[in-house]
Amino acid sequence: MTFLELIDVIVLTGVVTVLLTLFWQRIRAFVKSHLEQYLSPRYLKSCGVRRRAPASPSLRAPDESV
Repeated sequence: MTFLELIDVIVLTGVVTVLLTLFWQRIRAFVKSHLEQYLSPRYLKSCGVRRRAPASPSLRAPDESV
């Protein structure tokens, strides 16, 4: 293997690694957004999703002033 062939292999390996990394990030984002639509927040705690329903006025304590 000549020096230029070795350089070609190194460059090709780097390009393939970068492309696979970008592709993997896009797939992860797609799966995460897809799961957020269908799963309740209880199952998404490990993903950092913390959704709470806004408190309705009937659920407030009677001593709270508005």
